[in-house]
Amino acid sequence: MCQHKNDDICKHPEKLKGKPGECAPQQILECHGKTEEHPCPEESN
Repeated sequence: MCQHKNDDICKHPEKLKGKPGECAPQQILECHGKTEEHPCPEESN
């Protein structure tokens, strides 16, 4: 089964400018609002 690379990794792939683990605090705030941690998991390779 093929999956798009960002499926289940980024909750807002239309706003992603790199990898979810590289999101700046401002981008996390824009995508998820005030949160203690980034809810998008990092890629595991």
